Amino acid sequence: MPPIKMPDSDEAEELAQRREGMRALNQTGLDQLGPCPPHLVETTIEIPLPDGTSSRTIVTRPAKPAPDSKGYPLIVLLYGGGWCGGEPEMMIAPARGFAALLGAVVASPTYKVAPEDPFPAPMQSAWEAVAWLSQPGNLNDGVLLKDDGVSVDLDLGFVIGGASAGANIAAVIAGIAAAAAADNDSELVRGLSPLARPLTGVFASVPAVVAEAMTLPAEYAPQWTSRVDNADGNMPTEAMHQCERRLAPDFNSPWFSPLNLDLDSIKGHHAPRVYTQAGELDCLRDDAVLYDRMLRDKGVAESRINVIKDLGHVGWVTIPMPDAHTDSIKTIWLDGMAWLLGRDWDKSQKLPY
Repeated sequence: MPPIKMPDSDEAEELAQRREGMRALNQTGLDQLGPCPPHLVETTIEIPLPDGTSSRTIVTRPAKPAPDSKGYPLIVLLYGGGWCGGEPEMMIAPARGFAALLGAVVASPTYKVAPEDPFPAPMQSAWEAVAWLSQPGNLNDGVLLKDDGVSVDLDLGFVIGGASAGANIAAVIAGIAAAAAADNDSELVRGLSPLARPLTGVFASVPAVVAEAMTLPAEYAPQWTSRVDNADGNMPTEAMHQCERRLAPDFNSPWFSPLNLDLDSIKGHHAPRVYTQAGELDCLRDDAVLYDRMLRDKGVAESRINVIKDLGHVGWVTIPMPDAHTDSIKTIWLDGMAWLLGRDWDKSQKLPY
């Protein structure tokens, strides 16, 4: 797979070209994906944010009520793009798969991006969208679901997930939510809307949760080698550095990585299950490995991980990269999400694009 091309500097024109290139690639994927099938419904809503802006959010869900009338679990999927681009359409392919094969309502919100809105704006704007979604009535009592008799039931599952930068944000939100649950007066969430319901699972595909400037515990630091091992992969390490420069984060803040939290303090408060997917040849491989390992070692969550052999920085997304649309990657994603939801799925059914 050829390298993901990134501009050489933070010049506005080059960033605009990168964003336009991503949109064009995504549109090609949408064209291959085709229209929403009749057994599903896709709707775009605007989630109001406290600062007066809104989050354009694509909701993908079954067209008919759940057979048991209990409603559907809710999955929030966050797209990647290096914290400086991307769009929710990038997650339509897996959203359709999760909605159709796992029986779930899937919401893919937008979030603020750098450099226009630097750290921690991407994470905190996504938090506000998730806080809105955590109140079931916001979806159930609106025209989006009510007219069709469809509803979400967060007792059946409330999973946050994403790919790449979206996986970073999902992992961060889960960590911050755990810290807030452990300490009702946590300064980490001061001024932010609370989550009305606890998260039940985290789905992290090729997450970025470690950086050179972070202080890792001594027993884990030597295990983080993939930035060197896979420096020239399909997402080069220098491209990752460029994304970090645009974001301009505090690398040791829990708003950059959940691994910056006191993990002992959030035991019993974190989403109980965490699924992580990585590529063996990805420069972020060891981010995923350490995220899984540290949460498990500290007893924060029950965790599972797939490190896929001969795969780079790839997850199941709409963008038409061949490795992003193999039956293997789709099955791995569906298995991971099914485990988070405590559900089985019919593997005899045809997999969507």
